[in-house]
Amino acid sequence: MQSKAITSKRMLEREAVRHFIGLYNQLTDNRLRLLYMHDKPDAVLQDSRGRKLGVEITHLFYDQMEARQLFQHQHRSFVCIESFDNLVQELNQLVVRKEAKSAGYSHQYPLALLIRNLSINFGWNDFNQAWDKVRKPSSAFTDIWFLARNHSQPDQWYLKSIRF
Repeated sequence: MQSKAITSKRMLEREAVRHFIGLYNQLTDNRLRLLYMHDKPDAVLQDSRGRKLGVEITHLFYDQMEARQLFQHQHRSFVCIESFDNLVQELNQLVVRKEAKSAGYSHQYPLALLIRNLSINFGWNDFNQAWDKVRKPSSAFTDIWFLARNHSQPDQWYLKSIRF
């Protein structure tokens, strides 16, 4: 069962980096490509100038139940009163945890953080109106990128640097 969860996690990481590279390359002339998937950091990319970039990939969920449902491929519905402020608080805590974790990484290139929102109930439009509530990241990462879907267009992903 645990290897199934690890496989699902790896699949989600690969999908996240694919979306990230596609959107990033639309926004800039310094194109990125995936060199390889790895641990600590999760992916190593290379830009068109030959520079490497480590990317730590994490996923934002409303809570552990929502994450469990995705990783265990459960599709039950439940009634829950959810608050967007709670999701923003979870995002801020996630950034703090990843900053602390990054201190233990040994790498020879800059490190970026990619956060992909997988919350079922909150998407790009919600975050796009609330960037002032998101914690300002420290200098642990050269860049912090936020990737989210617009729920009214589920195939449409958006990318924003949250380094203010």
